[in-house]
Amino acid sequence: MGFSCEGVAMRSPERCAALRFATALCAAVGTTALIGCTAFDAPQVRHDETLRHQTALAEKTVLLLGDERGLTLEDCVRIALANNLDVQVADVRRRIAQLDRRIAFSAFLPHVNLNYTYARWDPQPEVVIAGGSMPMHDERIREITWQIQMSVFNPTTWFLYALHTHGEQVAELAADYTRQMIVLQVTTLYYYCLGLEEVGRALDSQILAAESLAEQVQAFHAEGLALGWQVEQVHVALEFRRTQRKRVEQILDQTRGQLLLTMGLNPLASIRLRTGPGEEPPTGSLEALVAEALLNHPQLRIADRQVAIEKEKVHIALANFLPSLVGVANRVNTSDSFQRYSSTWMLGLAGVMTVFNGFANVYEYEAAKQGVTRAALEREQQSLVIMLQVLRAQRNLDSARDQLRLAEDQLVMTEHRYEQTRQEWHEGLVDTPTLLSVVAERDQARMFHTTARFQFQVAAATLRNAMGMTRTRIASSDDPEEKG
Repeated sequence: MGFSCEGVAMRSPERCAALRFATALCAAVGTTALIGCTAFDAPQVRHDETLRHQTALAEKTVLLLGDERGLTLEDCVRIALANNLDVQVADVRRRIAQLDRRIAFSAFLPHVNLNYTYARWDPQPEVVIAGGSMPMHDERIREITWQIQMSVFNPTTWFLYALHTHGEQVAELAADYTRQMIVLQVTTLYYYCLGLEEVGRALDSQILAAESLAEQVQAFHAEGLALGWQVEQVHVALEFRRTQRKRVEQILDQTRGQLLLTMGLNPLASIRLRTGPGEEPPTGSLEALVAEALLNHPQLRIADRQVAIEKEKVHIALANFLPSLVGVANRVNTSDSFQRYSSTWMLGLAGVMTVFNGFANVYEYEAAKQGVTRAALEREQQSLVIMLQVLRAQRNLDSARDQLRLAEDQLVMTEHRYEQTRQEWHEGLVDTPTLLSVVAERDQARMFHTTARFQFQVAAATLRNAMGMTRTRIASSDDPEEKG
């Protein structure tokens, strides 16, 4: 595509050159736009992103799961708080809220703009004087303009800044509450995994006892001392135990994957867990626990600030009835030699006030007041929900404590029975299947005790979370002073 000035006598060479430049510029912009529209290769982008994500995830997973001793609950929580994506999103929202507050604060400061203008007249403008003409501007003019504007009286800016201040606090509380929920989720999955591992060990013991019993019944059947259906019954019981063991292993793999996902790691990786010291549950009467929750729970603290935000919206609606004043100062520097002053200042004060807008400002004020009422009612409802959550968590903790005591008593009883049966086995008073059956019973009692202890820890963590007391700062295992 080209441009020709042949046969255009009225156009000057300079105008032809300017038109050629404009045409070339438009063609370049159009070509760039077309290239930009076709530059995104979706399959290649997905391939590259998948490769990058898998590589980074594998490196991070190997680095954080390299402890051969296994991970304690504190290790899992520490990794989750540092790598969980929900936590990172909450932190991003907190930073955005902080930037929004700073943006609102900029309304109190002067706004300064610098404009540069270049103009070329063709033909040069002239003014008619006494039958003749004379130029009124230079053919080429350059102007630099400084525009300074500052709010003198605008109450809306004050209330907007207060609103964004509350919004920043809400984002901080929301980020902390997200951490608390992640800690609770990690705690629940951690103890669930340990409980399933204990169930697997108990089933292994039961399978061993069932195999021994199956061998004995098979021997009895060979001697004619057992019927065929008794042999089949024993084998069916053995297969049932093996199926249970396989199912437990499948559930354990899924739970480990969920735990790794919550920790921000590869859910397909393998993880080893080990038990560590648990935390003591909150103590006190139900009324004291509820009062503590109503004072400190992040959701109620967020609700308080939501009410404050709605009140600021009422103030903003009221401010819309008031005038706003803005101070203006402009300085213009021009190269036009026909101007007497090459530099000039323009100072002014501009104001605006809504006189009538179809009662929209009145309705906005009424709607803002209703927003305060709605936020207050939602806060009241949230208070009732938290009271019920504390009640449920406290009752579940009491039930878990009772189950733990019962499991301890059962474990003591089965340990005594095992010791007695083992002594009788050494003396030849009982056979091996009987001993293995008692061993399986003892292992099952150990499983019940371990799972009851884990359930007690989960119930304690749930009560702490219901009260808003979940710890979100975990000391590094390499820093004993920080731990203490």
